[in-house]
Amino acid sequence: MTRELEARDTDPCVSYGPAGKNRPGEFTLAVSTADGERVDIGFGEHAMYRLWMEVRGTPWPWPDHESKRDRLVREVLHLANGADEETLQEAIDVLGGRRE
Repeated sequence: MTRELEARDTDPCVSYGPAGKNRPGEFTLAVSTADGERVDIGFGEHAMYRLWMEVRGTPWPWPDHESKRDRLVREVLHLANGADEETLQEAIDVLGGRRE
């Protein structure tokens, strides 16, 4: 089942961070909806890190402002998230990074 909600169009509408002292290692993504509801989605540490990696290098989502470089960076980040250590090291080498 998919439930679609619309985020509120005023600040603050989205926040994330540690879930609190009683839930160590857990994170919460909170969204305030246009209907006045607040939705909290719980993430474990690994899932929150993957979300952070997904959005960290993502440019503003307007296609007419997105350059080819922006699309390539997003694709590299997406592929890096699923790559094994050897493949990541090869990519770093190709991009001129330092070897660990």
